[in-house]
Amino acid sequence: MAAAVVFTLPGMILDNPDSISLGWVALIAACGAVLGVGLSIPLREEYIVKRNLAFPAGRAGGEIIKAGFNQDHRFSLMLMFGVASALFTIGREAFGWNFINLGIVGSQPILILIMPMVIATGLILGSENSFSWGAGGILSVLAGAVFIHFLPESDITPIIQNFGMGLVIGSGIGYILMHAGLPLPAKSIIFRHEPWVWFIALLSGLILFFVGIPIFAVALCLILTFFTVNLASRMTGLTNIDPLEQFGLLSTLLITFFFGMANLELALEHRYIITFFIATATAIAGDIGHDYKSAQIVRTDYKQIVRVDIIACIVVAFLIPALLWLIKSPVIAGKLFTSDFPAPQAQIISANLRGLPHPSIFMAGLLSAVLIEGFRSKGKLTAVHLMPLGIGLFLGFNLAFLIAIGGFIALRVQKKGSGPMLTAIVISAAILGGEGTIGFLQSMVTVFSPESYSTIMGITALLLIALLARSIRGHFQQS
Repeated sequence: MAAAVVFTLPGMILDNPDSISLGWVALIAACGAVLGVGLSIPLREEYIVKRNLAFPAGRAGGEIIKAGFNQDHRFSLMLMFGVASALFTIGREAFGWNFINLGIVGSQPILILIMPMVIATGLILGSENSFSWGAGGILSVLAGAVFIHFLPESDITPIIQNFGMGLVIGSGIGYILMHAGLPLPAKSIIFRHEPWVWFIALLSGLILFFVGIPIFAVALCLILTFFTVNLASRMTGLTNIDPLEQFGLLSTLLITFFFGMANLELALEHRYIITFFIATATAIAGDIGHDYKSAQIVRTDYKQIVRVDIIACIVVAFLIPALLWLIKSPVIAGKLFTSDFPAPQAQIISANLRGLPHPSIFMAGLLSAVLIEGFRSKGKLTAVHLMPLGIGLFLGFNLAFLIAIGGFIALRVQKKGSGPMLTAIVISAAILGGEGTIGFLQSMVTVFSPESYSTIMGITALLLIALLARSIRGHFQQS
């Protein structure tokens, strides 16, 4: 839900911070999130029970829970690598070991990031998706190096990014078109729901209408939400990626297109709100699949997952105004879309809702993706994974290189059997947790108490060293 906010609304905050009250945003977030939970229930039956999709992060979470309860060797490894990752993150920031600069191509800096968590993400994603993402990053550099000779006065990077965005969105359109006649759970999404799900859908429509969105746009928004959650769940299960802002953007662009055909105008702030609502619903419907997967592994009743997630959605929704207040504050708002806070996903939303800088390039990527998806539906080009490839093109080389390293490690470990691969997934999840937790702590201290940064991080490092020593001792005693 926080991702739905920071991926979609910063552009609106910069343009017109008072365009909608924070209370309405909280209500929209609550309805979108709870609707996403409700719509995910038949998707669990389809993608978890019947098709048994991977949902890699959910699998990692489930295996960590099992390791913790069983107290096997993976539990001690999890502690060791998680704490070591946290300590490394503190040291990296203290000594400035953030990246190695290899130069610049166009306006794209080529960096080797010092981020173990990105490599761990690539391992959890698996070799195929990680290699596709890595290929996108490498292609972005090669394309920049080639085209800069033909267009020396132009900034090549936005052109490459627009093509990557076209691939990402086109792959979603192509998937829907090519699988429209197949037994996807579309009918169950529309018809197999408890009354409370329909009530939330109606309440969502009323709230969107009360904030000023035309009724025609509200109806289209709800219809598209019912279908994009399907796509989000499947894509998350296959790739571990839930591009929630892309689903919201795609839906909003379609609604804007229909409005244009009817000679109607949809205000920019209304486009932002529709994007945010659909992004929230797809964020929940996609990522709750990880919870369902973990529950499947540890044999938890999925209904408990539904109840807990609904409570969490409501609680978080009413914390979102505080998040928006923070984004609006001069500390962040004055640096949004700069090197300090680049917010690439939010830039995508802002650029597309305003109009693409290179629409023909975007359409070329979109049409290419639709055609490739057509061949994939016939059993050809099955090794091409367009979604991660397009993400690699847009985000560039820096993340893609480390993701590909993680994919290579996954490929090597997979050859040794399921046991070593499971251990690697648990270790990767621990690295993600350690680095991610410290990164969150560093951000909070930087924003709220920068004068105490050294003291707080120093105390944290001492506590982590003590915990690491204890976990190492426990591991060798257990061995």
